[in-house]
Amino acid sequence: MPTIQELEQQIYKLKEELKAARKDNPAEPVKNYTFQTANGEKSLSDLFNGKDELFVIHNMGIGCSYCTLWADTLNSNVPKIRTRAEIALCSPDPVDAQSKIAADRKWDYQMVKDDSNFTTELGYYKEGQGYWPGVSAFKKLEDGSIVRTNHTEFGPGDDFCPIWPMWDLLGGENGWEPKN
Repeated sequence: MPTIQELEQQIYKLKEELKAARKDNPAEPVKNYTFQTANGEKSLSDLFNGKDELFVIHNMGIGCSYCTLWADTLNSNVPKIRTRAEIALCSPDPVDAQSKIAADRKWDYQMVKDDSNFTTELGYYKEGQGYWPGVSAFKKLEDGSIVRTNHTEFGPGDDFCPIWPMWDLLGGENGWEPKN
């Protein structure tokens, strides 16, 4: 059986392969979707706020304590992310509910409600399962068109929420679940 250090080296090498695969992943054109916000309608293009790159967090909404955990964790990185790319959080919650949770939790995201087929067409609404969490990365091209360069789902053990590997150091989550 490999040692912990040997396994960590294997994981590191696999992550390097994944990084290369993501770099080579062909971008997919997307529509300029429309969202509801606390400040009225905004298009996907508007969410870039003058930048060429954008992350959209696909969030299941207030009822999901796991999604709240990811949003809380990523929130501390929003100022650093904005040095290169813009970031927004998309959920099915009504705009007033989004504004309340963002204020209560001091989230620094642009909050948007998907009033189009954005979530479904990008694969984060699954028939029979509902909304699913994750993140999509977008680029705005010189001609103004938008492409999605990559995306991934969120879930326990991913690279976007450090609490999971911390629990692993203690032998696992031991029944722990996030609370809103």
